[in-house]
Amino acid sequence: MKLLKRIYWMPLGLIKGFIKLANDNARDIENKKRFPKSIIDAGSSFTSDSTIGKHSHILTGAIINHSHIGNYTYCSRNVLIQNTSIGNYCSIAHDVVMGLGAHPLHLFSTSTLFYKTHNTLGVKFVNENLNFEEYKPIKVGNDVWIGTRVIIMDGVTIGDGAVIAAGAVVTKNVPPYAIVGGIPAKTIKHRFSMGKINRLINSKWWELDLNEIKEKINSLNN
Repeated sequence: MKLLKRIYWMPLGLIKGFIKLANDNARDIENKKRFPKSIIDAGSSFTSDSTIGKHSHILTGAIINHSHIGNYTYCSRNVLIQNTSIGNYCSIAHDVVMGLGAHPLHLFSTSTLFYKTHNTLGVKFVNENLNFEEYKPIKVGNDVWIGTRVIIMDGVTIGDGAVIAAGAVVTKNVPPYAIVGGIPAKTIKHRFSMGKINRLINSKWWELDLNEIKEKINSLNN
């Protein structure tokens, strides 16, 4: 009874703060239960269909929707990843955005009011949703390094071993082991000769057990 009286006389803002804290803690606990073989920092959120591989690390503030993250991959703080498949051994820096979605360009207006029955404005104008692909899937290969504040547009494929320079906006597919940068991103150079690139791709080392990689690391480097 005393506890109820104390809660009754608490300021509304304080009560909301306690509720938010409880919900956040419950979400963090649920995330760790869902992905016990990876490190999930507090404050990250996932849709129910998102999956995380083993020994990966998702840092605080990450939002991952309808996506798959591979093994031994980290996603740094405040990333937004949507409708994306990411391979193994990838390094994703902070504030990276993948999957922004699209608006139809062939209508007289791009406003969601005119093609979605349920839209962010809360106003129903059309009777049915327009049939168009709002989110085209993104594919990120294995051993990809994506720098700070990179934006990857819908439908793009990033090849194995590629490097995306900080601040780049990627609008087109990136070849394996290419280093790209700029707005829009363009190829700067390749990490290795085409012969070595082909050998690395054919080896598919990212599918091996860590012990197997350890045994082959000298030959992979050379």
